[in-house]
Amino acid sequence: MKIQIRLISGMIMIMTMTGCPYESPVPLSDSCLSSPDPVLAGKWFYASRDRKNDTIEIVTFNEHEYYFETREKGKNGIMVTSRGRGFITLVKGNKIISYCSLDEPGKFIFFKYVILDNKMITWCPSDQFIKNGFKSSRELLAFFTKNLNKTGFFESADTFFRVRHHNAN
Repeated sequence: MKIQIRLISGMIMIMTMTGCPYESPVPLSDSCLSSPDPVLAGKWFYASRDRKNDTIEIVTFNEHEYYFETREKGKNGIMVTSRGRGFITLVKGNKIISYCSLDEPGKFIFFKYVILDNKMITWCPSDQFIKNGFKSSRELLAFFTKNLNKTGFFESADTFFRVRHHNAN
């Protein structure tokens, strides 16, 4: 599980000195309200030299969700694959994915992303900023809406480059 969280943290949220990725028992919204972003689907590799073989494949799962498959070189040098599902919530014009590992249903992590051509930049909210737990998506969304532009809400950015684009269908 640590490798999986670290990889998702790598793309979706790399752990930094400022804190760990925030985890929640609830997503930001209901997945049925989400619309896919056609430029998100594809295979991406992590831009860091020391993690050059780490990739994430994002495939449209249904009309509202994506399937994520990450591959990361573990401490023993063996590639480890992790799988999950996620969907997009728009918060003040920001695209934020609620991601849930298939190994740990009911535990969500989040990342904001921006795609410029074949480059994706991601940020994750820090548990150093978000101290309290939320019992409902409505509460969590209100907190994100109020705080996402404040200094320290997101950890430092990570960059990924597109290896392959997938059609939205």
